[in-house]
Amino acid sequence: MLSYIYMDNKDEQIHIANILQGDSSAYRFLVEKNKKIIYSMALRILNSPQDAEDAAQESFIRAYNQLHTFKQQAKFSTWLCTITYRICVSRLKKPFYESRGMDDDALENYQDSADTPYKEMSDKEREVFIKKAIHKLPPIDALLITLYYYNDNSVGELAQITGLTASNIKIKLFRARKILEQNLKFLM
Repeated sequence: MLSYIYMDNKDEQIHIANILQGDSSAYRFLVEKNKKIIYSMALRILNSPQDAEDAAQESFIRAYNQLHTFKQQAKFSTWLCTITYRICVSRLKKPFYESRGMDDDALENYQDSADTPYKEMSDKEREVFIKKAIHKLPPIDALLITLYYYNDNSVGELAQITGLTASNIKIKLFRARKILEQNLKFLM
């Protein structure tokens, strides 16, 4: 697995070098590789598919325009997540920003089957309940849970992305897990 990560980072470095030398088409590799996590991250913070798309697009444009400042001390995805995080947080601070809940229609139209035992639920049903529980967390906590468990970012990478201290992130993750545990307890 380590060789896979090494090769992956090597490919990333090659594409970044090509972009910096004027081959803008090489950026497509970085966009394709990171578009799902960037959109997911923006959606977790902004709770709106439209706003998440806008923020993700802005993140990729900003990263492309600032690629010459990327020092490659961290993974490109970590650097890009940092950009996305800052864009999303700044959008939340704008007074005219309107939040439109994440997949509200899907969550409202889903039949709540709380009396269904966990073992009898399909993977899809479990996933919906878990996502619903994560959605109830504060946006930053939901983001940390998503990046830590779904994207396998380390606490150190989360610190780089959010600007929070590692100990603060550990506390937030611990509290978020406790809340999730309470929210999902009825499934067990």
